[in-house]
Amino acid sequence: MPTEPTDSVVDSLTLRFDGEEADGSALHELRAAHVAEVLQGLVGLTDDFDKAGVFDTDGPANSEILVRPAQEGSFLIEVIRVVNEVIVANAPIETVVGLPTIGMILKWATRSARADVQSIERDKENGLVKITWQDNTMDEVPTAAWEELNKRRRRRKKQLREIMAPLSDPRVKSLDVALSPAVGDAVEEPEVLVLRRSDYDAVRPEDEVEEKYKTFEVEGQMSAIDFDNSKKWKVKTKDETRGAVMDDQEFLARVAGGLAIRKDDIFSLKVRADSKTKNGSTRTTWTVVKVVTHRRAASDDNS
Repeated sequence: MPTEPTDSVVDSLTLRFDGEEADGSALHELRAAHVAEVLQGLVGLTDDFDKAGVFDTDGPANSEILVRPAQEGSFLIEVIRVVNEVIVANAPIETVVGLPTIGMILKWATRSARADVQSIERDKENGLVKITWQDNTMDEVPTAAWEELNKRRRRRKKQLREIMAPLSDPRVKSLDVALSPAVGDAVEEPEVLVLRRSDYDAVRPEDEVEEKYKTFEVEGQMSAIDFDNSKKWKVKTKDETRGAVMDDQEFLARVAGGLAIRKDDIFSLKVRADSKTKNGSTRTTWTVVKVVTHRRAASDDNS
């Protein structure tokens, strides 16, 4: 008869965040929000590959991710994966040797995010796919893992970005991941996967777009005027010179009617700045909503 389920540790993953504080001392703390993202990304990544049957040849292994306390004197996160096994009398479920670990999944997923596939070779007898990446590195992965790597790409990038969230902090220089070997394999020195800011940038969602605007008043001069195109004006303030759209129709009518503008004239302008951030790059455009005042520099006459 079945007994109560037991939890068996099947593999673990150690993430070490390396960097410096502002005073040059070793990194000893991370933002709590970033740590939360790391764990959330690991849970999501593991759950997807578990459901795909990557961790167990008989289907989902019902994995659960747990976290162990960090070791004193360093900033380590140790993650362990347990499987909820039901022990049947006289027939314990045995761990299958050679199944991939969380670390191996993380390695393959990050590699697929930054390098395209050059070629693949299927070994149907052993259930493996040999991948040659365009950076000339190679991996052998189970067929189930290969199939999952080619699904849910947007969600995969989100998970990886969460795992690497601390790399967005300028204090954090790298994330060192100690990779445990395939289940059942024994190695003296575990492989270390080193992830850097470039890896974090590689998993930026392609459709990550943020738009916002603000309205403010500023004094400046008209450094360029285009009578034929209201979108090609330029405004020079004490801090910068920017291209601008002149959207004050009343002012445009005055210009068309013969209003003289000198390069030293001072204008008080109501400006709307529209910012669009896409894939980490921000572009800001100015629109002059209203010309509030116009002061001639030479005589200080108001118009």
